[in-house]
Amino acid sequence: MTKNRFYIFIIVGLLISNLLLVIFMLTRKPPHHSGPRNLIIERLHLDEKQIQQYDGLIQQHRMQIREKEHEMMDAKTQYYSLLKNKDQKNGDSLVQQIGKISMETEKINFKHFQDIRKICRPDQLQDFDHLIDEFESLFAPGPKPPHER
Repeated sequence: MTKNRFYIFIIVGLLISNLLLVIFMLTRKPPHHSGPRNLIIERLHLDEKQIQQYDGLIQQHRMQIREKEHEMMDAKTQYYSLLKNKDQKNGDSLVQQIGKISMETEKINFKHFQDIRKICRPDQLQDFDHLIDEFESLFAPGPKPPHER
C-alpha cells in the first residue's frame, strides 16, 4: 500500500504543478514591443504637442525607410541573380548601388534624429544628448543566435 500511496502523491503533485503552470501561462501578459517610440518619449520627457510632432516624424521616417528597403531588396536581388549567369559584368555597379542605398538610409536615419532634436525644448537637449550617448546599446538588435556570433 505504501507504493500506491507514493505514486498517488507523485501524480497529485504533478497535476498541481501542471495546473499552476497553465494558470501562470493564461494570466501572464505578452511582452509589449513598441519599438523605440515610447523609450524616446520617456527619455526626452516629451509633452503632448511634441508627441504629436514626433508621431508625424515617425510616419515620415518609416515611409522613407520602407522605400529604401524596397530599393535595397531590388538591388540585392539583381546582384545575386548574377550568380545564375556567366556574364557578371554589372556586378560592380550593383554593389555601388547597394552601397549608395545604404548610405542614403543612414542619412535618412541621421536626419530623423536631427528632426527629433529640433522638436526638443532647450531643457530637453541634455536628455537628447544622453540618449545619443546610449544610442548603440538602446537601439541595437537583440542578442544574436550562437551561429551568428
